[in-house]
Amino acid sequence: MAKIDQEEKIKIKELFTKNLKDEVNLLFFTKEDGCQYCGDTEEILKEVTELDEKVNFETHLLGSKKAAEFGIDRAPAIIFLNNDGQDSGVHFYGIPSGYEFTSLIEDILDISDQERIDLADDIKKEVKALDSDVLLQVFITPTCPYCPRAVRVAHQMAMLNPKIKAEMVEAMEFEELSASFNVSGVPKTVINSGADEQVGAVPAKTILKKIQNLAVAAS
Repeated sequence: MAKIDQEEKIKIKELFTKNLKDEVNLLFFTKEDGCQYCGDTEEILKEVTELDEKVNFETHLLGSKKAAEFGIDRAPAIIFLNNDGQDSGVHFYGIPSGYEFTSLIEDILDISDQERIDLADDIKKEVKALDSDVLLQVFITPTCPYCPRAVRVAHQMAMLNPKIKAEMVEAMEFEELSASFNVSGVPKTVINSGADEQVGAVPAKTILKKIQNLAVAAS
C-alpha cells in the first residue's frame, strides 16, 4: 500500500522538477528485527525517490561496514550526503511521517540548492563562522505542527557548516534517548548532548546564540 497519495506525489514531483539543482543522495539504515517503522520508512523513501532521477537512496543494515563508517547505531535512520559523498550532518532518526514528511521534502530541496536556505544573511554568516563541533538533536513527534520549523533550523545550520550535525529524533520511537534528556514536550532541541537545550520552535538566532555561548564558555 502506497504511503504517499497520488495527489501529493504530483505536487512533490512538480516541486522537484522546478527546484532540484544538484543530485541528492541519501543513505537509509535499517535492521532486520525489532524495528517497527523501518519498513514504512524505506517505502516512503522509495516512493519519494521514484519521483525524480536526481534523488536517490541506498539501504544498509545496522552493523554493516557502511553503518560503522557513518557511526550509525539506531534505526530507522536517514543520512543526507553532500556533493562529495560525505555526511552532510543532516540526519533523521525515526519515520519522517505526519508533519515531518514536509521536513524530508524541504531538506531534499535545500540540499540540492542551498540558495533556498531561508535563514537571514547575518545568521548564515555567523553559522558558517562557528569553528567547534556542534550536535543538535531535535526531538519531535509526527503530530506536532511546530516541530518541522525546529528541525529545519537545525538541518539548515548543518548544511551551512560541516562542523554541525543535526538530528531529527522521533521521541516515541527512541523513548530511552528521549528520557535521558527529559523530553516531556516537543519540539525540544538538545545542544551538545545536554550542555544546553531549547523547548519550542524558536528563531534560528536563539539556537545560534546558545551555541555561541557554549563555545565562549568552553574557550
